[in-house]
Amino acid sequence: MEKIRWLGCGILIGIANVIPGVSGGTMAVILNIYDPLILAFHRGRLRSSLPFLLLVGGGTALGVLLFSRSITYLIRHYEMATQYAFMGLVAGSIPFLWRKARHKELKKKNWVPFCLALLLMLGLLVINKTAAPDSGAFAPDSMAYPVLAGWLFLSALASTIAMILPGISGSFVLLMLGGYFVTMEAIATVDLSVLLPVAAGILAGGAIGIKVVGLMIIEHPQAMY
Repeated sequence: MEKIRWLGCGILIGIANVIPGVSGGTMAVILNIYDPLILAFHRGRLRSSLPFLLLVGGGTALGVLLFSRSITYLIRHYEMATQYAFMGLVAGSIPFLWRKARHKELKKKNWVPFCLALLLMLGLLVINKTAAPDSGAFAPDSMAYPVLAGWLFLSALASTIAMILPGISGSFVLLMLGGYFVTMEAIATVDLSVLLPVAAGILAGGAIGIKVVGLMIIEHPQAMY
């Protein structure tokens, strides 16, 4: 039963990762597997945590594959309703993060990372307003493949690091950088010329993000949340 739960959690995290504005990290917090998932890569725990990681990872990949075509269709044909659904999911996740942060008495110094993170998200909002992904700034069809592959690698790297952090949507970062629709369509059509650089970026971003976030959970959990 526990293994089925891990697989189901992975599927929900995968679906969350596909939705712009919804954080896969936050979904993991809601499902109460975020800390075990990040810490599984630290201090010799990898071997003992392998079944857990394989089931959650496999479920995540399955969730992305199952939902990639659906979410692209919904955004393109029912954008307003879909975006409001996203906002509801984001707003509903706030109490879970709040309880994590207030598990112990709140230290005043931890308002600093909160304010910095808030300013970061407001900055992303401004950038997204002034350089929207559909403004024509990113045109995959007009790019030479080496340039496109490099751009997709860097976009996937940045969005994966964002995805690991609770409260930040990796798919929103990918959308802001202009690589969201081309990646979703490549997943739906199994276009390896796009998927390979994206996969490389995901692996690099995951290695960096998990290491940093894992250290934060161990050393400064309240500041991180």
